[in-house]
Amino acid sequence: MSAVVIGLGFVGLTLALALADKGVMVFGVESNNGSYRTISAGKPTINEKGIELFLRRNLGRTFMVFEKLEDVPGSEVDTYVICVGTPLQSGSPYIGYLKSATESVGKHMKGNEMVIVRSTVPIGTTRKIVLPILRGELKKRGIETQVNIAFAPERTAEGVALQELYELPQIVGGINEESVSRSMNLFRRLTPTVIMVSSVETAEMIKLIDNSYRDVRFAYANEIALMCEKLGIDANECISKSNVHYPRNSIPFPSPGVGGPCLSKDPYILAQEELVDYLPNKRSLIIAGRRLNEAIPELLAEKIKSKIRSKNKSAKDLKVFVMGFAFKGHPETNDTRDSPTIPLVNILKKDFNIYGHDPAVPKDIIEAAGATPTDIESGFKNAACVIIMNNHMSYRNLDVTSLVEKAARPFIFVDCWRLYDKKIFETMDGVTYTGVGIV
Repeated sequence: MSAVVIGLGFVGLTLALALADKGVMVFGVESNNGSYRTISAGKPTINEKGIELFLRRNLGRTFMVFEKLEDVPGSEVDTYVICVGTPLQSGSPYIGYLKSATESVGKHMKGNEMVIVRSTVPIGTTRKIVLPILRGELKKRGIETQVNIAFAPERTAEGVALQELYELPQIVGGINEESVSRSMNLFRRLTPTVIMVSSVETAEMIKLIDNSYRDVRFAYANEIALMCEKLGIDANECISKSNVHYPRNSIPFPSPGVGGPCLSKDPYILAQEELVDYLPNKRSLIIAGRRLNEAIPELLAEKIKSKIRSKNKSAKDLKVFVMGFAFKGHPETNDTRDSPTIPLVNILKKDFNIYGHDPAVPKDIIEAAGATPTDIESGFKNAACVIIMNNHMSYRNLDVTSLVEKAARPFIFVDCWRLYDKKIFETMDGVTYTGVGIV
């Protein structure tokens, strides 16, 4: 069995290496020259647990890398898997990369190969856009054949993708029985649970449902946090105690915003205007949740500014130390796409000197975000405020008492993930402990 994986970003590279490690001959295609050269040299372009070992073990054996699809030996290909990005542009997904990749596949096909779309797309894209392009390219070369095409959504979490590719159920929807059967045979190399659904549209919908559901849940928790702050109640206490031994509740804790390339994008794709015309004034719960989550970093920044000014007669030239620039800390990632930290820093840097730290994010990325990179101890020293923006494991076991002693007075500790008990700070002079969902 052999497969071409087009697009070696987070989705494509992890899938390619997981398949290669199971004995599938994988030809990876990455058109970005920098990424192509890095991967060809045996270095991963993403921060993913175990990926360097997978790459070293399979590169040049069951995993070959190409910059152009036309360089892949077409006679050896059974399946094409399209994993290119579909980034948002003005609230809608840009599918130009998908169209381009599909055209390349159509030009490269002999006619009987399997094509699997794995990019996140609006519902109907596989049948209405990808399929006609493939048929058109084949027809140009006089090839009249049944095109086998399926949609199989990526469902893994950054940081544990290689593990989850072997554990999570895989969804497959095809345009005919052969498409479903061949796709399921490929994914059975990875996971024991492959779920067939009735159509490609159903599979496309499931992908969007997964992430939009999670985003709405987090938005609910964040709105509860805003209410509790106004009432002077601790949101985490309310949520944790309401969940205890009550099986109908599984309310998540609030956060300083919900970022990343999936949860920030998929709700907009799912709740397109033409799909919510059944709603009065098109008031989509999904979009409302997304916009609430997007508002949290700005609201948090304004709250922090207000607290700093209330404690300091002059807020000029004060130092603020921000910890955590990746959109999440656990599982670890170095991905800062749509990270809540970025808009927060953009607001705070107008009034304060911002210093930053993240154990996984390169210093040049932190600097580009508007913060001066520093280590944790130096970050606390003489800081008027420290903000923990993600839940990286290394932030959980700090000698926080000693670090706070090095900070300025008055001092504000903003623990957005409640990594430390607020009682620790109650006896410390000049120290204010706060966070999301707490005054």
